[in-house]
Amino acid sequence: MANHEIISPNAGLPVYFDVFKTNNQLVPSHWHNHLEILYIFQGTMHIVRNDEKYTINQNDLFVVNSGDIHLTRSTDNLEALLLQVPYELLNHSIPEYKNIRFKEYYPHDELCQDPIFQKMIWHLLEMKQLFEQRKDGYHFLFNSNLNLFLHTLYTHYAIRQSADEKNKAAKCLLRLKEIIEYVEKNYMEPISLKAAAALVALNPEYFCRTFKKFTGFTFMEYVNMVRLTHIHRDLIETDDSITVLQERHGFTNYKVFNRMFKENYGCTPSKLRLNKCK
Repeated sequence: MANHEIISPNAGLPVYFDVFKTNNQLVPSHWHNHLEILYIFQGTMHIVRNDEKYTINQNDLFVVNSGDIHLTRSTDNLEALLLQVPYELLNHSIPEYKNIRFKEYYPHDELCQDPIFQKMIWHLLEMKQLFEQRKDGYHFLFNSNLNLFLHTLYTHYAIRQSADEKNKAAKCLLRLKEIIEYVEKNYMEPISLKAAAALVALNPEYFCRTFKKFTGFTFMEYVNMVRLTHIHRDLIETDDSITVLQERHGFTNYKVFNRMFKENYGCTPSKLRLNKCK
């Protein structure tokens, strides 16, 4: 897990593309400059994007705009398509891309009869089939469908921001990204709200309001969530005791840890170790 995610394209492709399966996965708030497209085949994903919360289900499409802070959480068996398009590719093709945002949430129930939405999904599914079969020369057809998907997204769902709107949002997000990076580097140690606020030269009360507005969580909820993801990983990858893992990753309140773990992963840490999480 990284606060500023570094994304590499698939071999021979200009983008990162994958169809992945996961169960009860939490990815704390992070960002990247790529445009991210998620399409759900099965299950449910919860997304917190800056100051908005979404729940996306089977056949829904979601777009995370370049640079947006976002958190994802799946609470059951999830299968989804992930497409991440580099900022440079879009900036080369779209004038003033830095001032453009795309519509984010595309619920299937509302758009299933919309020919534009269906056209975009068709191109995504064509990319999936081509990527999985990987026949000789598939890159040409994959890139053709990628360009047609992006053309449809741009010509029908682009929203232009004024310079003032862009600058105001960018200032707040820059501060938050600095805090997220700070937490990722220091989550194993005691972290106070006062110290975090001082890092970005804000008073604690204003900092707390701003942080929750743009992430959906209080600052300490977020810190504990980062700790939780590291403990979850080590529960799976090591044989170290739960107590040792809590201490290693800075979690000092066992009751809060147990409650948050159940809320995010659907079972206790001990049941996860026994592969009994539903």
